[in-house]
Amino acid sequence: MTRSQFAMAVMADEKWIENAARILNRRLKYSLAESVWLGLVRMLTQELQVSLARGAELADQALGLPEGCNTGVVAEREDGNTAIVIDMARFRSSHAAALSTALTLGGARRRGRQRTQSKRKSAALERASRYGVDLDLLREGLKLSVAERLERADENAGFITSMRVGKS
Repeated sequence: MTRSQFAMAVMADEKWIENAARILNRRLKYSLAESVWLGLVRMLTQELQVSLARGAELADQALGLPEGCNTGVVAEREDGNTAIVIDMARFRSSHAAALSTALTLGGARRRGRQRTQSKRKSAALERASRYGVDLDLLREGLKLSVAERLERADENAGFITSMRVGKS
């Protein structure tokens, strides 16, 4: 999984992921299990406004719940009035959808304008061909090494000089 696909699966930008890994002293493997864990950490820190360290603890507890358990209490106050309950089935479903999108689309879009160079390039080549430029000769010249091109340019310059001398 690439970094941009990982970021889409976690539903965070790459910079947040790098900073979170640095703060948590964790070397990321960019794997499926790591994306589930970090996605849960991101959700807890953003939705509950807890610190990254506390979000990581809660994520570890939530992922440590028994396999068949769809919801679980990961934190509870001593008086029992307040608890954090995570619906793991819903979280895993949304993570699977984000992961599917990431793997299908190949990653987040890059900033800036989209590339349209190929259309412009083919249009420019079309205009040059209509003007009379020998594109095959240019392509053959590009197949030569730099030294061979320089040698050919010297030969052509010598030929042109000899032609000029002969005219006068």
